[in-house]
Amino acid sequence: MNAQYFDRARAALRSGDYSAAASMFLACKEPSEVAGEVDHLRGNALMKLGLYADAEAAYTEALEDAAYGKAGALLTNRGKAQAARGDYEAAVESFTAATKDASYATPYKAYLGLANALLKLDRVTDAGVAFRSAAIDGANPAPASALASLGDCFVKLGRPADAVESYLTALDYVSPHDDPRAIEAGLGIAYAAAGRSNDAVDAFNRATSDGIYQLDSDQQAAFEQAKEDVANRAAIVAQRQAAAPATGYGAPQPVDPLDPTGSTGGFMPDPSDTGFFTMTESEMIQQDRRETKIRRKKRHTGLKVFIVLLLLIIIAAGGLGFAYTRGFGFPSQQDAISGLLQAVNSGEDANQYLSPNLSDDAKSMITSSLEGLGDATATVTGLDAGMTESDATVDVTMPQGGTVTYQVHFVRSSNHIGWAVESLTMDFGTDDQQAVDTTGTAADATGSDTGSLSTDLDSTDVAPDATGTDDSSSTDQSADDTAGATDGDAADGTADTM
Repeated sequence: MNAQYFDRARAALRSGDYSAAASMFLACKEPSEVAGEVDHLRGNALMKLGLYADAEAAYTEALEDAAYGKAGALLTNRGKAQAARGDYEAAVESFTAATKDASYATPYKAYLGLANALLKLDRVTDAGVAFRSAAIDGANPAPASALASLGDCFVKLGRPADAVESYLTALDYVSPHDDPRAIEAGLGIAYAAAGRSNDAVDAFNRATSDGIYQLDSDQQAAFEQAKEDVANRAAIVAQRQAAAPATGYGAPQPVDPLDPTGSTGGFMPDPSDTGFFTMTESEMIQQDRRETKIRRKKRHTGLKVFIVLLLLIIIAAGGLGFAYTRGFGFPSQQDAISGLLQAVNSGEDANQYLSPNLSDDAKSMITSSLEGLGDATATVTGLDAGMTESDATVDVTMPQGGTVTYQVHFVRSSNHIGWAVESLTMDFGTDDQQAVDTTGTAADATGSDTGSLSTDLDSTDVAPDATGTDDSSSTDQSADDTAGATDGDAADGTADTM
């Protein structure tokens, strides 16, 4: 493989020159050469160009490189390409195979693609099962879209009650990338199908309250029918109330307070039952005192509960304050350095893991020093934690073996709760083998760079009925969403990563 061409191709992919990237990826290896990462990234570039058949072929070639791995991501990407060109049966096979890869870190992406392909084949029940699997996947950061799509399936299956529960749960998990108005509109359809017209009208009103969301024809028809049903019921109630005095219903009748039943006086206290009329004056006084004590105890119960809750809150606040002064935070120092390493080598935005006090040049220097480490893992082996600053010794273990040690200085992040990296220097110690070029030029000391360009679904994910690709790393999973991001767990070339 021509490493120079490969680097130039990755740079073109990052800059958005997908045509040049695809050509250079193809030119950097021999036709018979097996190079999984090259074909993976070439497939991503071809997806961006809308050349779905060529992208499918590239992903298939990448799968032939057993040493490269990433089968789950490659199968998911191939399924996206097959669905984009209308071969939904083949897409179902690819997505299904991807869900069976135990090493695949984000199987919910494969489940979403599988569900949308099954819907195109009118296999609604199977699609609902796939949407449910995507929603409950712990790796799914935004399950609301999958839950809403599950609600759509329930409506099509004639199960409006289940659809209502699915939409309500989706509203509980709405993220900034989800549209709650669309979910409210779906909820309105479910309520209408369940015969709950008042609730349907309320849901549709919430969906259209800001005047931005426009109901589709089916939703508008259900909205109008629900409003008509509510109006008819109100008219029937008004007619019954108007007719009540004429028929004698609701007319007040005189009641004897000593004989409310009109015949037996059974509501009067019976001396044989209560003993009220046989009590002496002293017994009445004692009875009154007992009742007074009971009332006093009941009044004090609320105060005691309040005091206990207040003490618990004070204790919890004290514990949190103590933990804060001892350097605890979320994300922790370990989370911050691991997230930074992963973000840099997957091409994602690393600013969330860097100190807000740093200049853009300082941030660039830190991120550039971590490029080329591939799928390396960072471990905090020594930590001097303070309330606002921490110093740590971090060992970075390379995929092929070997360890590089860094001295990392942390400060509180912009939310003052978690930690962010402010400075990072390599600790060469006394071992000459630890001298690793932080610019990535000594990547050969730890193995070839295979993790610096993210090729997970977040890169060029394409929905089954998509005609384009998603240029963001969001996890919008709407059933009718025709945009997606190509899965790219492999390398740092995700073109849609900020």
